[in-house]
Amino acid sequence: MKKIYGFIAMLLLFVSCDDKLDIVPKGKTTLDNISDLETLLEQRYMLSSTAYYETMCGNTYPELWKTPASILADRSTAEYAALAGDESVDRVELATSDGSYESAYSYINYMNVIISKVDEVSGDTGTKKRVKAEAQIMRAWFHFLMVNLYAAQYDETTAARLGGVAYVDNTNVQEQKTKRSIKEVYECILNDCSDDVIADLTQSSVNNPFRIGADFGNGVRAMVLMQMKRYDEALKYAREAVRFNSTLEDRLAALEVGAWTIPHASPNNYLLCYHNNSNIGEWGGVICTPDYASEIDPDDVLMVLGQFTQDGWGDTSGYGPADSYMCGSWDVHYNSYGLRTENMYYTIAECMIRAGQYREGLRFVDEVRDRRIYGDNPHYFDRTDISTEAQAMEILQRNKRQEMFTTIYNFLDRKRWNTEDAYRKTVVHDCGEDGKFTVSPDSPLWITPFPKTATLYNSSLTQNY
Repeated sequence: MKKIYGFIAMLLLFVSCDDKLDIVPKGKTTLDNISDLETLLEQRYMLSSTAYYETMCGNTYPELWKTPASILADRSTAEYAALAGDESVDRVELATSDGSYESAYSYINYMNVIISKVDEVSGDTGTKKRVKAEAQIMRAWFHFLMVNLYAAQYDETTAARLGGVAYVDNTNVQEQKTKRSIKEVYECILNDCSDDVIADLTQSSVNNPFRIGADFGNGVRAMVLMQMKRYDEALKYAREAVRFNSTLEDRLAALEVGAWTIPHASPNNYLLCYHNNSNIGEWGGVICTPDYASEIDPDDVLMVLGQFTQDGWGDTSGYGPADSYMCGSWDVHYNSYGLRTENMYYTIAECMIRAGQYREGLRFVDEVRDRRIYGDNPHYFDRTDISTEAQAMEILQRNKRQEMFTTIYNFLDRKRWNTEDAYRKTVVHDCGEDGKFTVSPDSPLWITPFPKTATLYNSSLTQNY
């Protein structure tokens, strides 16, 4: 049987992106020079909403325009399963399609077209090497997202025997794209973001938020290694990424204009990949849970400016419990699936904490908070009572949860931490009068099912839970 990544991916290439392929006369071979081939990198990268994953971490409700009560009333949805922590829901049967999965493999196919053709097209050798390197790094990134969403957390003792995802590295529609083990997938990812590949990227950050330079290349390798729990190696690449781009979003500047905005081209973006919603990744309208709201620093610029609002929402609007907050910024294009400088600062912080440098690591948390907190911001680095990894990690986890709101990273971190006895956590979903629900660290809900649009065409895609 033909595999989904051959038929569907090529279909997506020629149907959904014909605007990029209509650059040569119809009937002739497309993409025969480096300039034309490079247009395949000019994507607006988007995956489906992060609401499910934020719900799993206890940060938001699955859907904005439904109350927790209405979600809990319908037990035949994935949203219900996430909110109620109900493992009995047949999520496989519900997964008829999946926008994130289909989009990611469509992007991967674009990258494979570039990699397969770049050596034979006309053009400058240096440009060809850079374009190929960009495509390899992007291929690595989307496979990294896929294996972390659709498979178990990487663990050295189990990675070789547990199922991962198919690593699609060619455009051969006749070749079977077989699901590989988690270990094999990570090996392919690391090969695609190797030092040699990173060296061929533009050795700086780039102005286009949908194109990548050495900041993103090093950032990808840092994120992969951290998810593998190879913290000493991850630290090296995170530091290198920051060497190329250390720009942090300065939220304090929002006080001068009285509103918080994040344009697409924010200089702290290494790569922008936002959640695909009708507002093009805007943050406004998201309702956070009472538990998340209780941890927001009252001196955070977002609270000072009223970007998190409680009055008029909650049970009065029917969107959430009375102590919920709604995000009120409609000019924030948040980076849900891409990378920012802030990701690297928190990566450096955790890696240093893991190495026993507790306060030195928390200095990087302070650096981010200095641009978030209005008024006096006591520094964790100055505290002499922080003397254990557990103390430092508790501070990092609490602050990172706030910083990574509406991104995939709260989910990825929680999956990783749930495999460690010291940091395992049962997530509690407090839905007020509708009840409290829990998700255990070992719940299969942490693994997304493959959609039928893939499994019906690929018998190797057995579910990973």
